[in-house]
Amino acid sequence: MSDELGVSCVTIDSHIKKMESSGVITGYPVTLGAEEFRHNVSGWILINVSGNEEEDIISQMIVMPEISRLYTTNGRWDLAAEIQTPTLEAFDVAISRLRQIPGIRETDTSLLLSSRIG
Repeated sequence: MSDELGVSCVTIDSHIKKMESSGVITGYPVTLGAEEFRHNVSGWILINVSGNEEEDIISQMIVMPEISRLYTTNGRWDLAAEIQTPTLEAFDVAISRLRQIPGIRETDTSLLLSSRIG
């Protein structure tokens, strides 16, 4: 910035401090760089599918940017997906979109609260 304006860094710093103290500058936006901080809401959704529609459902799920991991399982649930979004509202929208995929019969969703390892 000092090169563009033709003044020293000290001069720029002084002007910024004056604008902060006078209330002209009241704050700065935060831009998060690390991927893990961009997704504040994470959860798992367990999915039960109808008949032989698993592959069709998977092909629709893998293009959803909110789904970070997708597993096939055995037992009561056919699929398990990890969903990561920046807000609860975005999480709700992602779950609603996922539940509209034809062939999804039943789901069970859990939000991840804290990590105990790692």
